[in-house]
Amino acid sequence: MHQRSAPQGAIEPSLRNFLTTEEAAKATGLTVSTLDSYRSLRRKGLDKGPEFVTRGRAVFYPLAAVEAFLATSLEV
Repeated sequence: MHQRSAPQGAIEPSLRNFLTTEEAAKATGLTVSTLDSYRSLRRKGLDKGPEFVTRGRAVFYPLAAVEAFLATSLEV
C-alpha cells in the first residue's frame, strides 16, 4: 500500500506556525545573510536574532519567536 504525501506546495500541519529563512527575512526586514549570521551567533550562546529550529538541514523560525524578536527590536 502506498503512503499518500501532501500535495506539492502544501504546508505540513506541524510547520504551519513556522517561517522559512526567506519568510522570516521578509517579516523582520533583515536579509537572509543577517539571519544566517544571527543563527551562527546563537549557536555560540549569544542572544542575537529570533530563535530558530532545524529539521534536518532545513531551518525554521517559530512565528511566535519572530513576533517576540520584532517586539523587542522595536523597544527603545
